[in-house]
Amino acid sequence: MANLQGNINLIASGIQYALFIVFTSIMFPFIDKTGRRTLLVWGSIGMAVCHFVVAGMLGGYSVPVPEGVDGNANVVMRVTGSPAYTVIAFSYLLIIVYALTLAPVAWIYAAEVWSTGTRATGMAMAAEANWLFNFALGMFTPPGFKNIQYKIFVIFGVLCIGSAIQAFFTYPETCGKTIEEVEELFKKGALPAWKTKKGDSRLVARVEAVQEAKAHGKLDEVLADTHMPGTIGEKGVNDPTGRVD
Repeated sequence: MANLQGNINLIASGIQYALFIVFTSIMFPFIDKTGRRTLLVWGSIGMAVCHFVVAGMLGGYSVPVPEGVDGNANVVMRVTGSPAYTVIAFSYLLIIVYALTLAPVAWIYAAEVWSTGTRATGMAMAAEANWLFNFALGMFTPPGFKNIQYKIFVIFGVLCIGSAIQAFFTYPETCGKTIEEVEELFKKGALPAWKTKKGDSRLVARVEAVQEAKAHGKLDEVLADTHMPGTIGEKGVNDPTGRVD
C-alpha cells in the first residue's frame, strides 16, 4: 500500500512490533501518575487522529491497483512519495500512542473494576472478548481493504472517538482507590465519572492524618474525628498490633 517492497517491507513490519514492546515497557512506571481516565480518553483521541490522517492520505493520493499490490488481491491501492511516508509515520505513531495508553491501561482498569469475588471470572471474560474481537478484526480487515479501501480507516477512527466518549462519560477514575471505594464509584447516585479524580483514597488520607497527628502529639483529636472502630497501632489502623483491617 505504501509502495514498500522486498526486505524493506519486512523490516517496516517488524519495526511496529519493536515500537510496541519498547513504549509499553516505558509507560508502566508512569501509569499511576497519569490516571486511568486520562490515558483511556486521550489515547483513543490520539489513535483516532492517526486513523483519520492515514485515511486522508490514502483517499487523496492513492492510485488504484485492480490486480492487487505485490500479489495481495485485498490491497488494491498504492501511494508513493511524501503521502506514503506520511502513511508510514502515522501508522507507527498509532502503535506508539496505543502502546503508551490503551494497551497497558485497559488490562489494569479491567482488573480494578471487578470485586474480589468476581475478578477471576471478569478477567477471563475480558481476555475472551479481546481474542474474539481480534479474530473478528482479522477476518474483517482484508475484505475491508478491498471493498471500501481507505474508508476502513475512517471507521476505525470513528470507533476510537466513540471509545473516548464512552470512557469520558462512563469510566470513573480508579487510580489510587481501594477495592471498596471502587465499588462505591459504580453504585447508584455515585459521583459522575467525569468528576472523579485519581487518588483521594479515604483510607490513605486517614492513615496519613494519624501519622501526622502522632508526630505532633494530637493523636486523641484525630481519633475522635475519624469515627473508626478499634485503636491505632504503631503500624496501622484498627488493631493494637498494627494490622490494618
